[in-house]
Amino acid sequence: LGLRPKRTLRLVLWTGEEQGGVGARQYYQLHKENISNFDIVMESDEGTFQPSGLGFSGSAEARDIVGEILTLLQPINVTDLYDTADGTDISYWMRDGVPG
Repeated sequence: LGLRPKRTLRLVLWTGEEQGGVGARQYYQLHKENISNFDIVMESDEGTFQPSGLGFSGSAEARDIVGEILTLLQPINVTDLYDTADGTDISYWMRDGVPG
């Protein structure tokens, strides 16, 4: 489609969540000095299913942006915006203020 993101998008896949989140912790330790460059973190860890929406934790401004993103997902019925977000793999970032 010739689309280019305005910012770098980083997709990180790791293992070790069930062994205490060692992969996420190591990644955080290696990259936390660049936390100001992270606009959002996201985790998908519910298995294979048809998603209904996104859980979100962050500022009202960031929440509005996620709401706009959900409008793009309406064709696949992903429309709900839940009031909380959590996840072993993103908890370090959210604790330090990155929306999740």
